[in-house]
Amino acid sequence: MRPARGSGPSPSQSSRVVTPAVPLAAILVACTTALGLAPSRVAATTPDPLCGSGPLEILLTNDDGYEALGIRALADALAQSGHRVTLAAPARNASGSGMSFTWGEIAVRQVSTSPAVFAVDASPATAVVLAATALYPVERRPDLVVSGINHGPNDGALLVLSGTVGAALAGTLLLDPPVPGMAVNVGRLNPAEPWDSDAHRDQFAAAAAHFARLLGASRGWFCDGGQVTRARSVLNVNYPALPPGQWRGTVVSGQDAASDLHVVFEAKGEPQGQTEGGARYAARLVRSEPPAARGSDRDGLARGFVTVTPIGAALASARAPAGGPARSLARRLRDL
Repeated sequence: MRPARGSGPSPSQSSRVVTPAVPLAAILVACTTALGLAPSRVAATTPDPLCGSGPLEILLTNDDGYEALGIRALADALAQSGHRVTLAAPARNASGSGMSFTWGEIAVRQVSTSPAVFAVDASPATAVVLAATALYPVERRPDLVVSGINHGPNDGALLVLSGTVGAALAGTLLLDPPVPGMAVNVGRLNPAEPWDSDAHRDQFAAAAAHFARLLGASRGWFCDGGQVTRARSVLNVNYPALPPGQWRGTVVSGQDAASDLHVVFEAKGEPQGQTEGGARYAARLVRSEPPAARGSDRDGLARGFVTVTPIGAALASARAPAGGPARSLARRLRDL
């Protein structure tokens, strides 16, 4: 989860909007080959459910906890769209946990059976793997992992810290066969208001309804020839910190390389933080406003768009780097 940022600009600004004339799935295909997310070819077999238009088996999780308003709004919207939803999420807030994993015995409490809701005493990524391998009936498995709605944006360089994004990526890395994912995040309308205010409840409901339609439009991007070929990919969806009526459209974006959030630790309690139990420190968030790269997720959000960013777990290309910086590094290492 990320702290809220200020509201975006007036919707009067001009920018290209993705329209129904160009299907979202087609635009995603055109934008992702350079990211190393091009589809792998598979032999023709029975079509995968994700590649069709029927109901999906969705494993729903988050990092804000199973009782959070965002995940409950999304569960309702996905169920109303006809999908079968299994909600398995941390028993308490696990924001900022990335793709950390919980080892050892894990307590799981089934909160309800219809819909199936599980409170998992573990990290978001662990909840995904545990649910997919131990909570689903033997004859069933998820077609898609959906993580969110996160209470706050997840964009730019800090995606590596996000428990929401980490949970979506967990299915692509730790399950065999891998299960693709989508992460859903919404910017905070008013930092002075709690997340359970009427305005934020309406925002969650609108984002959930929009995402259900976005899922229908984009699910085919994971596929080629009726088979899932981008099973190790995640679509990271961010909704701007604006009332739903002011969203300007949906755009496919890149991941910005900058971060507008930094953290410092400060001593608390006694002088120099010394207490009987040792020194104590607390984190303080520091906001900055680095320029956003044009076409990036941070750029799109600042201009009032819903952004869809294809990502994967690879932090660098599998190919050896080339160019001046790579040659400089090679020279420094040649005698080792």
